[in-house]
Amino acid sequence: MKALFFDFDGTLIDINQREIEVIYDTVNHFGLRVSKAKVKQLCTQMPSYVDVFKRLGLELTETAIRYWTSAFVKRYRLSVVREGVESTLKTLSKKYTLVCVTSRETLAEVIQELKFLRIEGLFNQVVTRDVAANHFELTSLPFFPFHEQRRKLYECALAIAECSPSDAVVIGDMGRELKPARELGIATIGLVTYEARKNELREASDFLISSMTQLPDVLIELSKSQLTRR
Repeated sequence: MKALFFDFDGTLIDINQREIEVIYDTVNHFGLRVSKAKVKQLCTQMPSYVDVFKRLGLELTETAIRYWTSAFVKRYRLSVVREGVESTLKTLSKKYTLVCVTSRETLAEVIQELKFLRIEGLFNQVVTRDVAANHFELTSLPFFPFHEQRRKLYECALAIAECSPSDAVVIGDMGRELKPARELGIATIGLVTYEARKNELREASDFLISSMTQLPDVLIELSKSQLTRR
């Protein structure tokens, strides 16, 4: 293995409070009177934020997506680095190329947050939608269809890291983020942050972890299993 691709939101950083505030803001902005307590409850029960919006009755049109993502970016100070992330990344950076792969729209917004969180120097590369669009010479890379967008991000990350799918591993907290990687032949490790996401993660992951501190040991096990298959 040469490269590790880390999802950003939910995996490297805890965005629970941020997600609640943003979803509450968004649905109320579009005329749905929902309590923050209800949003919080659904965020812990549903597999993803998309499912929360559906349950609350808000269709994610282009206008709604723009408002939602803009509101999310503005609240970056509500995010915190997950326990064990910094020390784990420092250890892994000695052996692997580390790439932050995120469905965020711009590189600038992610760099701003990484600097705020003081972990920007731990990544060799950051891949966002505008980075991937530029790589593939596209005008833009829309958020939806999500599966297609995420696949493009991984293809871009592979090219930038100069490695084949068999030499990379993706670490993420949602099954729908990992499935496109698996289709490309990339090994996947799911970080369980919500019990409601565990089944979907299990289906899309080669290994499951409950803390980032478990990652180095799991990578050793993954390497062994790959050698056995070869």
